[in-house]
Amino acid sequence: MLDKKMYGEVPEVVHNRVLDTLDSLDKVRSFSVKRKVRLPRAAAVCLACFLISGVTVSAMGIVSLYRQRMEEMNAQMLEEYYRIADAGETTEFSRPLTDGEKERYEELNEEYENSGHFPESQFTCLKEAGEYEGKGVGLDISSRTLYLPEQTLSDEELLQIIDFEHKVTYSIYEQSTERIANSSGWQSRMAEMDDQEVDEIYRTLYCGNSEISGAYSRALSGAELERYKKLAESYENEGLYALSELTVVQAPEEYAGTGVAVCTENSTYYLPDSELTDEELLQIIDLEHKGTYCLDRINQEIDLGLREGYPQR
Repeated sequence: MLDKKMYGEVPEVVHNRVLDTLDSLDKVRSFSVKRKVRLPRAAAVCLACFLISGVTVSAMGIVSLYRQRMEEMNAQMLEEYYRIADAGETTEFSRPLTDGEKERYEELNEEYENSGHFPESQFTCLKEAGEYEGKGVGLDISSRTLYLPEQTLSDEELLQIIDFEHKVTYSIYEQSTERIANSSGWQSRMAEMDDQEVDEIYRTLYCGNSEISGAYSRALSGAELERYKKLAESYENEGLYALSELTVVQAPEEYAGTGVAVCTENSTYYLPDSELTDEELLQIIDLEHKGTYCLDRINQEIDLGLREGYPQR
């Protein structure tokens, strides 16, 4: 949980969005029950990256030890961990963890993520299960099975397992972001945004006083709604974008009544009384898509330990 004294209040709309996102990941997270060990919270979010558009890892002002460790992996290592992830849906254990091991796993995972408590070495990779000699931790890559000794696992051995799980998760994240960045759709266009742009859009759409981000100053007419739907499809499937961005105003009274503007004070789109043009609808569609992307990206980077908290004004 974020420290509100350090990062400020999280807007209600963001809180609700995060809960909705996590609820949608129940099926992904459920495989941890089989092992009776909690996966890192980031794991479920990363696995969902294949369904969420345009996630990138970019430079942050504060770089954590955790992030440094993940980014130290070169392309070959990322590919190897991703290949391991592809070997099976879950990581099986050769025996259940004891209650004591589960408790220490949880404690060490917190230290791994938040304090930079990492293992001194890695466990052994086996070509086949028959190679395991009963000492230390060994990984059978073909079945993605971790073989454990009968004696109680040491902190070092538990940290080796935790390190492995985080690196597998991160490799999935990296592969998905690379796939999106190399695509030709609107998702790759979103991925081009740097952190400054992402933070500014977040501040515009989610730091206002309204509880519902993205409200309109008036309802769209039936004709406008029909054109909105068609233009949104063309935006996503045909690369039809607005020629310019809509105006940003700080307060409602700054809106001049012409064109479309978004107000940072209440996160509301202000629309003219006249029928919206296709260009104006595309401006709204573009910012709405960017808003969704930016919130998803920020949530995921916080969960991964790549970002310290939500942008504040």
